[in-house]
Amino acid sequence: MKVILLRDVAKIGRKGAIVEVPDGYAQNQLIPKGQAKPATAENLKAALRIDANTQKAEALAEARFFALKSALDNKAIVITGLKNDNGHLFAAVKPEMIIEAAKAAGHELLPFTIEIGSAIKATGEHSVDLIFKSHRFPVNINVE
Repeated sequence: MKVILLRDVAKIGRKGAIVEVPDGYAQNQLIPKGQAKPATAENLKAALRIDANTQKAEALAEARFFALKSALDNKAIVITGLKNDNGHLFAAVKPEMIIEAAKAAGHELLPFTIEIGSAIKATGEHSVDLIFKSHRFPVNINVE
């Protein structure tokens, strides 16, 4: 049975993909759980419209990613945290904290994945990676 995936489904496909799956799997798992809908002519037309909008959104997100890369080149995002007298933070820096600090500085990080190599638990300069699809670039984080 051909279905249109409404969400990313492990080992089946990504959201918006039109895939062929066994009838029982589609009728007993995917469709009742809201993960897919049958690939009727009507649903296919709607899926193609959604796919076109998704491609536009991805192109826009990629352009924003490269604009952010050039804006943050050789600059640091400043994060202030609660720390003790020795300069150790009471809690490790989390991606949400980086997103908030970047937003306060006028940068939008939401569609990008932030990868923190090792836990940041001390003040000073640190580096994290921003990832979008296969693109990656390091961003300096200054924890105060």
